[in-house]
Amino acid sequence: MRAIAEQGRAKADEVLSAALRHIFLRAPLFLPLLAVVSILLGAWWYLLAVFALLAAAALRLWRIGVAVILCASLAYLQHERRQRASDELMDYLRSHEVVELQGTVIRELNKGCVLGTEWGGMRVVVRGGDFSWKQGDYVKVVAEKGHSHPPPVHGMFDAARWMQQQGLAADLRFVRGEYIGHPFSWAAICGAAAAVRDSLARRVMAPGTEDDARRQVLCALVLGDKSRAEDETMLDFRKGGCLHAFAVSGLHVGLLAGILWAILRICRVSMAVSRVVVLLVSALYVVMTGFSVPAIRAFMMMAVVLVGAMLHRRVSLLNTWSFVALLILLPQPYQIYNAGFRLSFVAYAAICVGARLALREKPWFGPDEYIPHRIRTTGERRLSAVELALRGAVLISLWAWLVSLPITIAQFHTLNTHSYLTNILITPILPFVMTAGLAAMILAPLPILGAAVMQWALYSAQALISVVAFCGELPAAYLPAQRPQPVERLAILSTGYGESACQLGNGGLLIAMGNEQTARFSIEPALFHAGYTPAALLLPRPSARRSELATVFGGTWPQLKVLDTTELAGKTTLTTNAGVFTIYAPPATLPRKPMDNATPIVAWQRSKDRVLYVGDASLLTFESIPAEERRADILILGSNKRMPLVDADTIRSIGASCIILLPSAGGGSPDVQSLHPAEVVRVPLAPSIYFCDENVQPSH
Repeated sequence: MRAIAEQGRAKADEVLSAALRHIFLRAPLFLPLLAVVSILLGAWWYLLAVFALLAAAALRLWRIGVAVILCASLAYLQHERRQRASDELMDYLRSHEVVELQGTVIRELNKGCVLGTEWGGMRVVVRGGDFSWKQGDYVKVVAEKGHSHPPPVHGMFDAARWMQQQGLAADLRFVRGEYIGHPFSWAAICGAAAAVRDSLARRVMAPGTEDDARRQVLCALVLGDKSRAEDETMLDFRKGGCLHAFAVSGLHVGLLAGILWAILRICRVSMAVSRVVVLLVSALYVVMTGFSVPAIRAFMMMAVVLVGAMLHRRVSLLNTWSFVALLILLPQPYQIYNAGFRLSFVAYAAICVGARLALREKPWFGPDEYIPHRIRTTGERRLSAVELALRGAVLISLWAWLVSLPITIAQFHTLNTHSYLTNILITPILPFVMTAGLAAMILAPLPILGAAVMQWALYSAQALISVVAFCGELPAAYLPAQRPQPVERLAILSTGYGESACQLGNGGLLIAMGNEQTARFSIEPALFHAGYTPAALLLPRPSARRSELATVFGGTWPQLKVLDTTELAGKTTLTTNAGVFTIYAPPATLPRKPMDNATPIVAWQRSKDRVLYVGDASLLTFESIPAEERRADILILGSNKRMPLVDADTIRSIGASCIILLPSAGGGSPDVQSLHPAEVVRVPLAPSIYFCDENVQPSH
């Protein structure tokens, strides 16, 4: 029996070895790719390189083993060269207050640009300039080192991570600059392509139509021009979990190639000519739409497959996938950190797996699979085609969602629970939107035909927006990758410039101030990604733009109740899941100007203690509260410009064991020593968030 078992194990090992050898011979670049990825990621990932080398040796694939060593060595040298050049540049920046650099504008930003310098080819971002340089311009820049703060919570825009993903070595602040010239370079070619893209986008978005969400979607979907899209439009696609459809990716390159291929075949163009035309047009499209990594990946894989078909060579998708990844990673190692690179290659692998499963899966409905296709009726053939398309869309979307889930959680700190459903529903719509958008851009100059095609494009874009908005409004469609905060935990968010927002409990009251930009890019994302869901919003200062703030918060939390300070009088009680809130309006005799005079005071009764939010309210408002209702365990204090609460004896009479000083308190707050024995926490001016749990333990 033992001999039979050993023979069985030997046979199984032989079968496994033969299978692995067959796979690696079909895809000889897969093991070198594993080695390159391990070298670029470092730490424990080095084990992948060891595994790749041992696998090649164990299977006696000596040529693949040599390729593993060569690719890993090249990746290591390239990574070390970039790291050394980056360190030298940073040392130079630390030793000089102002630096002078020359280089080519690689990318235009809002009030800034990405500059490819002559310092070892390193790239830097220059911000704050009011210059009009274009992509491809050769310039001289005098700048100083910038300062960036880490995001208050995971999921908000992280400048350091963005720089790592873009291969940027430093963040500089513009002092002055000089335009030198516009030499011929790859950046200049991309700049010319971007100018063509802008001219095509203007055909869709004529002056006066910038607010039309349909035209914004067409510009972004067809041309990859997201700069014309408003935040509300992008938010719908983000909530629906299909933001990848909002920018040019492998999906769009494939759709363009498919549309062009169908047109050429209808026109009876020969197969060889059709392949060349598809490759050339797709290459121009990839360059014109920004040369993004997902589009590059799709084009290069399509090019390998089509060239292989021209040469009558058998193409391995796994080997092609590995080959394209190596072509991107070896010259640009920083792409390993890029979310677009990771999602593109992982999603493609998931699509291949989903397609294979869809072909092997039994039909869900329609004619019996054992009936030969040639004897089926026309109706049965159409039904079978619809069933196969539906089966493929469901399985491919499900696999792509499952595989990309860990990456989206790690990169964006969000969770789209229904994105697979959104992708299934928009799959049949995207070809119509893409076709109509391309036709509208090409035929727009024609008087009658152009207008008719434009209406077709707008209708198809509206259908896409409606489906995405429907999926985005489903329950729990867009969630932070963060457990909900405890009900009685308060958070204070410093938004800069002495302003702040305070969230009193999860499911409680949000006290916010500032403008629309502060609400959209600071307060709302910080609370969302921190795991808060406010039930009511209090805008303590009356402002003509308070409706804009309410609109921003209402878009994320539709059930949010908005309290208008101008309509509050006396004492108002609000009960939520987080506890009971009592809002004390300023006395009627107190002038409402300056604005700080209109700021109310909020008392929050929790299960075990009481929180008193004075904020920037006037001393007269505080004194109008009955003495027995002024007592609290936690005091949140700012500073009123005219009549601040600064008397130490008055503050101590509140009986608070913890006093939190808001950024607005500044130098007008009482001396910390005079407030002893209360624990004093000062929220800094820099953007940050502080939590205070039920046990009155402040933490960053």
